[in-house]
Amino acid sequence: MVGVLLLGRQTPFGTALAERLERVGIDTDSDDGIRISCWDGSESPSSDLLIRPSSAPEPLAEHTCRLVIHDLYLPSGVGDWGPTDIVDRLEWLDAGAEGEPPAGSPRHYVHIRDAVDAVAALLKVMPSGRLDMCGRRCWSHQATCEELGMLWARFQAAVDHSFQIEHLEVFEPKTEPAERVERPDLAPLHSALEDAGTMGWHPLVPFRVGLMECIAEHIEGE
Repeated sequence: MVGVLLLGRQTPFGTALAERLERVGIDTDSDDGIRISCWDGSESPSSDLLIRPSSAPEPLAEHTCRLVIHDLYLPSGVGDWGPTDIVDRLEWLDAGAEGEPPAGSPRHYVHIRDAVDAVAALLKVMPSGRLDMCGRRCWSHQATCEELGMLWARFQAAVDHSFQIEHLEVFEPKTEPAERVERPDLAPLHSALEDAGTMGWHPLVPFRVGLMECIAEHIEGE
């Protein structure tokens, strides 16, 4: 089984990746394994695979493959690895939804679970060059807020034992933003995953499920 030397495991992404790899028996502290650097902007030695958020600058060191992640979200908190739109909205809702709601932008959200699953697959046939990762579907900020509002109302109704028929209604929001939002080129990532023996880049975690996990983590963290 492939071994890995994982650098930057203290970052939100590194922590999640270490858990994913170790769960299937991959040693993440192997000196002669594939060198993976989860980069947070500090000094980064050369590696086989550099993983960084799109907000971080290009490092100076040489890396065989560079995976740039856009619009990542983690239920436990994204840190500097993604936008804070979801966390900001949850804090606003939890505070009583008073005052001006926090602003946000359209996002191609990708859940941390899909991201680390893809990295685990890439280890089978290590690619080269730059790969960009994000979700395939763009969510407007309004649609994200509507989803969070609906799920938050359901949670509060469960806590208060005040479920109404409207809390059980299922609806599909119009997710596409009014303005055109350019999506990063996912073709290199898709091809690399196909070369690794998968069906390509097809994120599996439904956004609604991911948002429910964010709400659960927010409540547990209080």
